[in-house]
Amino acid sequence: MVFGWLIRFVVVMLLLRLAWKFVSGLAQGATRQPVSGPVRGASLVQDPVCGTYVDQGCAVTARRKGAVHFFCSDDCRKAFLEDDVSSA
Repeated sequence: MVFGWLIRFVVVMLLLRLAWKFVSGLAQGATRQPVSGPVRGASLVQDPVCGTYVDQGCAVTARRKGAVHFFCSDDCRKAFLEDDVSSA
């Protein structure tokens, strides 16, 4: 009989402890400042051949008449340069 009450007491204490940790975690999360600043998006440029938007840092580049052009692949770059040669 005493053993049953002891088990119930321990279970109730564990549930109270879990509830307390949950509530205190909510309070800390609501009052804490964000760890990092806002995330900047990648600067996208449009491929002049196929129109795909590409991350400027990962794009394939070519210069024409002093301007830098960005491409999604080597195939688009080659098509652009071939078009430049055939139109000249």
